[in-house]
Amino acid sequence: ALRGLVSYTVPKVDVLVSATLRSQTPLALTANWNVPNLVVQTLLGRLPAGAVPTGTTTVTITDPDHRVFAENRRTVLDMRFAKIVRFGRTRTDIGVDLSNLLNTNYATSYESQYEYSVGNTANGGTWSQPTGVFSPRFVRLNFTLHF
Repeated sequence: ALRGLVSYTVPKVDVLVSATLRSQTPLALTANWNVPNLVVQTLLGRLPAGAVPTGTTTVTITDPDHRVFAENRRTVLDMRFAKIVRFGRTRTDIGVDLSNLLNTNYATSYESQYEYSVGNTANGGTWSQPTGVFSPRFVRLNFTLHF
């Protein structure tokens, strides 16, 4: 992950400008497949240790050494613009914060359960579908009093 913050006050007009940049590696997808023990018994010729015929066995079907990634790198840019107003020994920043300026909408979590069906007719079910999405772009007014 890469993070950076830059801030600058424009001297003559007393305006504060700042930016925050976050760049993160993509999420790695995992897949867990709950296979009925009767199918496992048919394939192995025996039940897994401690398993019952009516249960299921969880099989991880993604390779942990060669990970499957969901997306490209995720980059988020936030900006802030604030006018500095001074009253004696106090200072007030009146500003606007722009979050997620690039309006990225990448997924923050994914379904990890791969659905079992005879002949794989379900094609994995809902596996790898996003279950959470990054917050959309928004604007916030900000008043900060320094005393």
